[in-house]
Amino acid sequence: MELNRPVPTSANALKAGASERFWRGQRPRRRPARRLGRVVVRRSLFGFVFVGVVMIFFWAVVAAGRSPELAVNRILVEGNQRLSDGEILELLEFSEGANILFLDLDEVRTKLLRSAWVREVEIERVLPATLTLRITERAPVAVAVVDELYLLAADGTVLDQLSPHYDIEGLVLVRGLRDDTGMVPEKSALAGRLAEALTSDPRLSLLVSEIDVGRGAASIALQLREPPITLLVESATMVERLEEMVPLLGGIRKHYASLDVVDLRFDGRVYLRLRESAGNIGLAGQRTSVASASDSFPLGGVTF
Repeated sequence: MELNRPVPTSANALKAGASERFWRGQRPRRRPARRLGRVVVRRSLFGFVFVGVVMIFFWAVVAAGRSPELAVNRILVEGNQRLSDGEILELLEFSEGANILFLDLDEVRTKLLRSAWVREVEIERVLPATLTLRITERAPVAVAVVDELYLLAADGTVLDQLSPHYDIEGLVLVRGLRDDTGMVPEKSALAGRLAEALTSDPRLSLLVSEIDVGRGAASIALQLREPPITLLVESATMVERLEEMVPLLGGIRKHYASLDVVDLRFDGRVYLRLRESAGNIGLAGQRTSVASASDSFPLGGVTF
């Protein structure tokens, strides 16, 4: 016997489907226990591996630190001329068995720069046990007259006391580096720069024997070797004014035998001061700092 079941309308079907999906969404989803177990095992293995790598690295570092093969046993020194290898090794103050991997290169550099002779240094590790030092030294450009005689570098650094056996040919004397409190760094630096400018031109370095910076950059006194006169210049134009003056020195000396000072601090003009003597005492008495107007002339406008 067949029972005719009522066919659900489309509205009832949609309502039933929505209800079923609603209840299915409310059921808690359970992660399979097998998958969860694999995740736990995988993370545990990763943790063990990481700890193992860290421990291996730690013990490798400890072993390297104690390894006699990595103890510095050779030091190569390059570029040193003034300092001997022995003097450089004394500056390093290495402890016996110092490990090359754990060597503080900044500390090594600081120790080397304690020497006034050392201007720059490059340090290189060469495994397993060699340390290479590339030294750039300062060079003396002048002899500083202080309480004693000292070698002076171009940057104003006092390098060392002048020894009796040191060859100072080509170096000028510099004065005026001190005041009542002692050495003035700015004046030392100024004297070094001027001396370096002179030594870069052999003709000028042979002409000037002394530099006095006691009055500052605006009034530098240069003592010539021959003729033995004093030139007053500004530091910024010293080389330029000297080069202009070199061809005129012979004629000036010929016309002014008692010449004492030539003032070159003024552009385009030269002022002369004569020594006091029986022949020109009147002129010297009139102007003690510069000669009278009749003794001044434009550069290049005078023939002798």
